[in-house]
Amino acid sequence: MISAKHPGFAKVATKLDRAKQELDNIDSFLNSIKDSDRPVNDWARGSALALGVHNIYNGLEDVMLSLANDIDGDVPTGESAHQDLLDQMSAAIEGRRPALLNSELYGLLIELKGFRHVVRHRYGFDLDPSKVDENLARARKAFAAFVEAVAGLERVMEEKKDDEEPSGPSSFTP
Repeated sequence: MISAKHPGFAKVATKLDRAKQELDNIDSFLNSIKDSDRPVNDWARGSALALGVHNIYNGLEDVMLSLANDIDGDVPTGESAHQDLLDQMSAAIEGRRPALLNSELYGLLIELKGFRHVVRHRYGFDLDPSKVDENLARARKAFAAFVEAVAGLERVMEEKKDDEEPSGPSSFTP
């Protein structure tokens, strides 16, 4: 997980902890219905899991927004802001940071962003149970890869800070 040694990563760690809590809530829910004597309504199961995936993606996006603001000094706005943020995080910014998202993680997040849009704007009418399960699996994979990517970025930023301390402050100022 994130060590939060670098000052700007403390709030990132908190946001990732919230997303992890959502995954834990999903696991708790699934465990509670697994051995239940009462049948679980498909709509209720799908809606609960879809909302959990929605919340996980929102948490990851919130982390990216913090990084865009604190490191890049530029947060996308406008109609394409969600896509622009993913594009920004998949690109290195010379002198500031390496790319946060590799192509695989970028692809996972694109899919989750699309699913989040369906959950948010279609009110569950189009929640195919198999798509919900696919996106839950995708969210699990993306979360683990995202945490590793953020931890790697933190290591790079910490090394950069250590290299710059004798001659001046780090460019990362939250």
